[in-house]
Amino acid sequence: MLIKRIKATNFKTYLKLDLDLSVEPDQPIVLIGGANGGGKTTLFDAIYNALYGIKIKSAAHFRQLLNAGAIHNQEEKITLELHFSGKVLNQEQQYVLTRTYMLNTEDKPVESVKLNMDGSIFQYGTATPHAERQERQAQVDKIIKANLPEELSRYFLFDAMTAGDLLKEDQLNRVIKENIENVMGFNKYLLFARASESLFQEYTAQRLKVENEKQAYLELVTNKKDLDTTLQQKNQSLDDALQYSLANQSIYENQKQGLSQQTTIQNKINQTLSQIDSIKKRDGLYLNEAEEFIRNFETHIALPKLATAMQHEVALILKVKDELLKQSDGKISPNQIEGIASLVVDYLTENNLILKHITSAELVEYIVTKSSFETKKDEYAFLEQSETKALEDLVTAPYGNPYPRLSETKRELSISLGQITAMEEQVIMLRQQASGNDYTFLTNYEQNEGLIKRLQDDLLQLRADIDQVEKQMHKFDIQNNQEPDPKYEALQKLKPFFENVANQLLANKKTQIESRMKQDLNINLAAYKDVIDRVELSEDLKDLSFKIYHKAGNEIYLNQLNTASKQVVVQVLLKVLHEFGDYDPPVMIDTVMGVLDETSRATVLENYFPSLSHQTILLSSDSEIKPGKDFDKISPFISKVYTLIRDRELQLTEVVPGYFGKTI
Repeated sequence: MLIKRIKATNFKTYLKLDLDLSVEPDQPIVLIGGANGGGKTTLFDAIYNALYGIKIKSAAHFRQLLNAGAIHNQEEKITLELHFSGKVLNQEQQYVLTRTYMLNTEDKPVESVKLNMDGSIFQYGTATPHAERQERQAQVDKIIKANLPEELSRYFLFDAMTAGDLLKEDQLNRVIKENIENVMGFNKYLLFARASESLFQEYTAQRLKVENEKQAYLELVTNKKDLDTTLQQKNQSLDDALQYSLANQSIYENQKQGLSQQTTIQNKINQTLSQIDSIKKRDGLYLNEAEEFIRNFETHIALPKLATAMQHEVALILKVKDELLKQSDGKISPNQIEGIASLVVDYLTENNLILKHITSAELVEYIVTKSSFETKKDEYAFLEQSETKALEDLVTAPYGNPYPRLSETKRELSISLGQITAMEEQVIMLRQQASGNDYTFLTNYEQNEGLIKRLQDDLLQLRADIDQVEKQMHKFDIQNNQEPDPKYEALQKLKPFFENVANQLLANKKTQIESRMKQDLNINLAAYKDVIDRVELSEDLKDLSFKIYHKAGNEIYLNQLNTASKQVVVQVLLKVLHEFGDYDPPVMIDTVMGVLDETSRATVLENYFPSLSHQTILLSSDSEIKPGKDFDKISPFISKVYTLIRDRELQLTEVVPGYFGKTI
């Protein structure tokens, strides 16, 4: 995938934006500079939202996104247009994706989407009939997914500062594991393996002939499900505890040192309240969509089933009607022949042209006999033409079922809504802390650290218990192997097959990933430059781990790295995933230097950005990539340079050539 151009009208700080982002093969970098608040993050959002759309909740939200100049010009419409290219089945395609947002007469936000793929147009909008919109939206989503799925976009379109925040404490290995599983495409095989295991357990229960054996096996299945549920709950609790620890670490450390935390705490309160509000808004949107699904249940469920049930009968009716229509082409009916024959006989009689008396019936019989006129009886003559057309529309109409998407949204919301109470309690605690009336924060934070340790111990025990139950369940396999059962034997092999496929895929790329990461870390990880002996990935995706070793033989522990070094490790990993993963997207980085120190910045500039991707868009302030020597280091690899300038009077951002006065 290659981004060619971004256009934005009336979007946030951009009144009229038209930016060429194309690059040359040996100059993959587009460098865009701007002061803080100058519009860099908004440009990032414009590209992201052009790809995946804006979720506008209300008229007030729409107006917040609208540029002030649009209101003055009475042009309350937001347009995002992205030009990009990508390969589909190894064929290069050119795309223009346009999304338009405005308010309708009821003051509700509406969306219109148009995708031009090398001249083929896919278009839909809020006013498009539901089934038709679903079909066209699925086509557009499929094309976008083929280039860069939204769930993988955060690995390639990201804020370096935010990426650094995710890597504190014990989360670095988890982030690396998640990146590798998702981007490399291994995760789907693990899901297949778990599904296969469930099928195998159910079928094994069906095969057990002795009732007490069946009961014992089912009890083990139930026990394992309960343990799996508890394991999932403990994992969620551990995630919550780790998130709490991560979110409040800076407050804890500063308070422990006796520093004033009014500003820090208030910012955290605002952030948490914003998260709560976002969850509630998403819940409201889901309820509206679920209500719409119920109102149009027959369109989604009943009509498709009716069409399936009647399709053969309708096909027969249409075939008979079509044959009768073809048969009647160029012919007249017997009634018409009789009327004409009567007129002919009258004419001949009146003009004394008949030598022998003849009746109209005799003439009709003669014409029919000589012309071999036959007509097939229409057994569906009782159907009106409009009724026939309605039957044809029933079986040919496109149908769509939004239930799977609604089900997934419900699952995600059930998790998010369950977190609201804890988040509200955290806001109360933070407000008490900000007012200076409560000093229990230190105790709560330290208790949370103890909870993390207990949960980790519980998870180890739960995994041991699950292993024990699985061993007991496998004893039943021996008792059921006396009679050949191909289905049972196939199900028995499915889980290890999918696990083996996933691990084999990992093994095929493992050496490449390890070798390239070692090479790049020795260049870019300033704290351990040229002293990394090897990088090791485990060979089992169920327990994927990532380790770095010093030339002296000892392990370099990831959780002991400073924040800047952790950021470098993850950015190096992203580069490797880009090279060996299933997708070939551009990379776009906001706040490019994140938390890197001066030494790391110089290394990243010289060795990382020039070879990161076939297209790398960098959004930087002049304090990150300095216009002097920093710019000169990467200028040979730059195709385009721009600077974003904020006009406070006109309330808009303008784009000028060059990087803070520097050109290429």
